[in-house]
Amino acid sequence: MKRLFIETKYHGDIEIPPGVLEKLPKKLALAMPVQFLDFQNKIKTQLEQAGKKVVLYKSHHGKYSGQILGCDVFEFKEEFDAFFYIGDGKFHPTALLYENKKEVYCYNPFNEVLEILTSKDIEFVHKRKMGQLSKFLTSKVIGLLVTSKSGQNKTKLAEELKSKLESKGKIVFVFLADEINLSQLENFNFIESWINTACPRIVQDFKCLNLEDLSKIDF
Repeated sequence: MKRLFIETKYHGDIEIPPGVLEKLPKKLALAMPVQFLDFQNKIKTQLEQAGKKVVLYKSHHGKYSGQILGCDVFEFKEEFDAFFYIGDGKFHPTALLYENKKEVYCYNPFNEVLEILTSKDIEFVHKRKMGQLSKFLTSKVIGLLVTSKSGQNKTKLAEELKSKLESKGKIVFVFLADEINLSQLENFNFIESWINTACPRIVQDFKCLNLEDLSKIDF
């Protein structure tokens, strides 16, 4: 199947308000999804003129500096005080917080609101993960989510995990799709616990474990 990737661009304008600039820390790691990258230089210049030091976030597989991909968030080893994220929603900034343990200042250019994600948000994520791990250990029937998307497909790892889980007495079903629609998973109510092997961010609002979460337990 042939794919054509078209970058979506934001056609409005972005200007960081003075009140927001005053609240930002001194050293920032600037990150944003692809639709706002055309404003990156403008935002970086505005931050520097306000006395901020700016480094651009760089993902492993992102095409551009400053670009963030939800499935490619990792520990960013640069000197900075906090992330400055441009965009709406918490999909990407939550990933930055979880992987780096640093505050994320999220500026939404649509409503011009600044929100700060802190260690308290990390604590909530950890508590939810612990609850999901406990449920997994007591679950008999497991569902493995696998995507056929290039760069996210982990079929081999899923097969290895399936064999390991079955050796522990669990019943495992593998669900393979190009687009994983989480709302459709509710139709499979016989599944007691779900494990995601695709983009780790797709399960943010769904009760599901990511593949790497299982490394924390011995089962």
